[in-house]
Amino acid sequence: MRAVFFDIGETLISESRFWSELAGLLEIPPMTLFGVLGAVIAERREHRDVFNILRPDLGWQGVVARYSAEMRYLVEDLYLDAIPTLSALKKEGYFVGVVGNQPVEREADLLAMNLPADLVATSGGWGLRKPEPAFFERLVREAGCSPAEIAYVGDRADNDVVPAAAAGLVPIHIVRGAWGYIQKDWPEARQARAQIPSLAEVPKILARL
Repeated sequence: MRAVFFDIGETLISESRFWSELAGLLEIPPMTLFGVLGAVIAERREHRDVFNILRPDLGWQGVVARYSAEMRYLVEDLYLDAIPTLSALKKEGYFVGVVGNQPVEREADLLAMNLPADLVATSGGWGLRKPEPAFFERLVREAGCSPAEIAYVGDRADNDVVPAAAAGLVPIHIVRGAWGYIQKDWPEARQARAQIPSLAEVPKILARL
């Protein structure tokens, strides 16, 4: 293995504060928002449907247009194992990338954190979104090695594990966040080469591959 890429939301970043603050802006009780989000995920629906259900007056596009500029990722949102894991992998000589489905505005938030990574990018900046094959083809080009030498770590079976495996990468499924726990027993999750509770497991797994 020569390279490892990490998804962003609920892989490196805890989105609890982010979603709670968004609930407040939308005047929706956080528990209601989280409950409906879980139901939407379990029903294999697009998470954007949450806003069509709870705020049909705005819908997803309306929420983005009105509140995107107000919502930011902060360094304190990083999971405690994020920086130590990225640092350890860099020291071991891996190409380390941070790329996920996020609007381009979140890219500036991540860059401001000075993450120990060779590449920090977003789907919004690339104009490509998971699970599109072109997203993973871009990862391969950025890493400069063969797909089989690249791991992709993410919390979603549908958006991370399945398309990474289809592209010939090595998927690693981290079980945390709403998607991670709800999807951990889905048949698709079995395509992951490993299923882990913490990013601290990643260096040991890569050493065995």
